[in-house]
Amino acid sequence: MSSSIKKVAVCGAGGTMGAGIALVAARGGFDTICFDLNADRLATQQQAAAKFFDRSVDKGRMSQADRDTALGRMHSTTDLNDLADCDLVIEAVFESLDAKRDLFGKLNDICKAETIFASNTSTLSITQIAGGCGREDKVVGMHFCLPAQVMKLIEMSKGINTSEDTFQTAWQWTESAGQIPVETQDKPGFILNALLVPFNNDTIRAIDAGLATPEDIDLAIRSGLGYKMGPCTLLDLVGLDTQILLGEAFYPITLDVRASVPPLLRRMVAAGKLGNKSGGGFLTGATSEKASSAPAYEMVHHGQGRSFTNDDDFVKHAAVSAEVAVHLGGGYVKAPEKTAVLVELDTECLGYHTGEDLTEDTANTVGFARYRNGDEAPSPLIELVYKPHTSADAIAAARAVFEVAGFDVVVCKDLPGRIIDRLVRPKYNDALRFVDEGLASPGDMDKTCCMGLGYPVGPVARVTAGGLARHYEVSKALLDTTGLVGYSPARAAVVSHSRQLASKNEA
Repeated sequence: MSSSIKKVAVCGAGGTMGAGIALVAARGGFDTICFDLNADRLATQQQAAAKFFDRSVDKGRMSQADRDTALGRMHSTTDLNDLADCDLVIEAVFESLDAKRDLFGKLNDICKAETIFASNTSTLSITQIAGGCGREDKVVGMHFCLPAQVMKLIEMSKGINTSEDTFQTAWQWTESAGQIPVETQDKPGFILNALLVPFNNDTIRAIDAGLATPEDIDLAIRSGLGYKMGPCTLLDLVGLDTQILLGEAFYPITLDVRASVPPLLRRMVAAGKLGNKSGGGFLTGATSEKASSAPAYEMVHHGQGRSFTNDDDFVKHAAVSAEVAVHLGGGYVKAPEKTAVLVELDTECLGYHTGEDLTEDTANTVGFARYRNGDEAPSPLIELVYKPHTSADAIAAARAVFEVAGFDVVVCKDLPGRIIDRLVRPKYNDALRFVDEGLASPGDMDKTCCMGLGYPVGPVARVTAGGLARHYEVSKALLDTTGLVGYSPARAAVVSHSRQLASKNEA
């Protein structure tokens, strides 16, 4: 689709995001002015642009001639007056309302009357950014995903005063530049950060609570949900200091306690651990080698469990009598003579079976759950659960039994929700509520998460596939045991659960 926009400027092009947006514009065929107050940063990014296009040539994504032409479209400047004849100006300066408003106010006096101003803000209101700039009708939200030159998705949003013509012209430009726009509302965090900032903070709080290691949290999310990247890897990539800025911008607007900055995050940054940029963040690289041998195990059936069917190879390969007992279906019998007694868990904690008195004859007891989304096929992930007095030998035996059988294994404290449900259920509730509130359509919500975050399935589609009534049951169990409002089931889940109960009563 052609665009009436021919010349584009990017403010903050000396930064990572701004530099990426400039690459998108130049590659898309637009004359591109790269503006930044820091000439050294602009020079560095110009060199990086050349290397990026060189790699594109090497990978066959563009010809040498196209590479030279695209690079020739990029012009650097530290003088704001050089943006006077641009058709579109995209700001990617730091996340400060005052800074963005000041920039647009200056540009209003410099740029021609028809120039559109776009903000790459990830948390701030487009209406507030536009306020007082002199052309509120020509300001639009255009949130790129990091890295912009690789990620195709752009979240597009109107301020209250944004004209339809401005929005459609900006929309057409994103398509002309080879990007994929989705429409969202001018609400805090739009789609991506409204879901991601609290989710990442929940992960940090889980680490602070000693739930599991960052490495095991990432493994659980990748194996159980199929995400390309675990939350700790993402936090280290984006920068822990950036997560603080996002929380500080997001929380005062929403007053959502999950968006508030976790104390551990501030301690990490104070210690100089910013993530990849400082050489150290949450991930340490410490992982356990998978077991190469395992003790024999026997199966003890208490009904149909969620982890395995009777036809599963893991069940078929069980011994008649062994030093490890695997209890399926939620039952439990003490057996202090065993090396390990493994108890299948559903929404309950291990303490429901062992009690909280931590007697010596339960020290060999380990909880386990094979993660599955509702009644969908189980994942390859096993979450092992331990109590404070659980023996190291019991945990090692449990890990070996499942790892030798081919499963991914993570170990966590006996806390509600284990790893995955503890982290994803609030996000599913948020996604369902955002649909109710009109933030975006279910399809656009899921498309945004799949394209912007690499999810194999969006949150609305996943929670629906797993069953909204099942989501209600899991969320309600977590709400009852934690009291945290994030687990309060969303309306759609409450309705589905109520309909299921009514159907059963009628039967």
